[in-house]
Amino acid sequence: MFNFLLQPFGLILQYIYKYLAFGNYGIAIIIFTLFVKILLFPLTLKQQLSTIKTQALQPELAALKKTYGKDNQALMQEQQKLYTKYGVNPMAGCLPTLLMFPVIIVVYQIIRGPLTFISGLSSETLKGLSELAKAGSIGTDELSMNSWLLSGSGVPDSAAQLLGNSPLVNMHFLGLDLGIVPTRAFSSSFWTYAPLLLIPVLVLVSQYIVQWYSSPTRGQKKEKGQKDPTQRGMGLMMKIMPLMTFVIALITPAALGFYWLVSNLFTLLQTFLINTFFIKKNEKEV
Repeated sequence: MFNFLLQPFGLILQYIYKYLAFGNYGIAIIIFTLFVKILLFPLTLKQQLSTIKTQALQPELAALKKTYGKDNQALMQEQQKLYTKYGVNPMAGCLPTLLMFPVIIVVYQIIRGPLTFISGLSSETLKGLSELAKAGSIGTDELSMNSWLLSGSGVPDSAAQLLGNSPLVNMHFLGLDLGIVPTRAFSSSFWTYAPLLLIPVLVLVSQYIVQWYSSPTRGQKKEKGQKDPTQRGMGLMMKIMPLMTFVIALITPAALGFYWLVSNLFTLLQTFLINTFFIKKNEKEV
């Protein structure tokens, strides 16, 4: 699914790694994530502006619900009149999300596949390396295999034959090996790998900050007695998602957690720019 996007985005990451990131995967992730954020910025802007406009109408929508009670047909008609009056399309925020979703999935696949998209290894070579890694009790994902092959520890000669002249990817960034799973700190030399545990923790904290800062209701007082089941469900999901991301970042190679962390930081910057230069400018329109 979305395979048609894999090759062009993979080539972009390869170019960044070779020519802009000084042959360092950590720097390549930062530049690549920035590129994706800039690419998706128009869709993100459209989505957030639509959300802000719709949120601004909530008091009037709540008043309509009180006025028309259980008369759903009349309520829907009045709601549509309200949306038309202010030029708001409540579904306008959905399309950008649907368009961004394939790119987000593809970027995740590319980040976790450096041997495919940077080293250019074939599926047959990867399958052979995976079998060797499995026999050596090494993770069979590309990030783990790349670090294993670079370390040379317990790597059989047959692995070198499979690789041929294909280059491996430099996973070291700020003294951390991004191909290592953070939980190794609990099963090996703790102080050697303990810094990797900071990545999942920072992912968790940054994601909660992003949710708080991006919320259209941030800073607004919650009125008592207004308990929308849908909003409660969304609120619960927003609390659970960062925890799920934390667990995934903890049990997968650090490069994935690092990507999420970088993405969260760029999202904060992007939200600040949108709030400062676009939303305040458009607040008077509603």
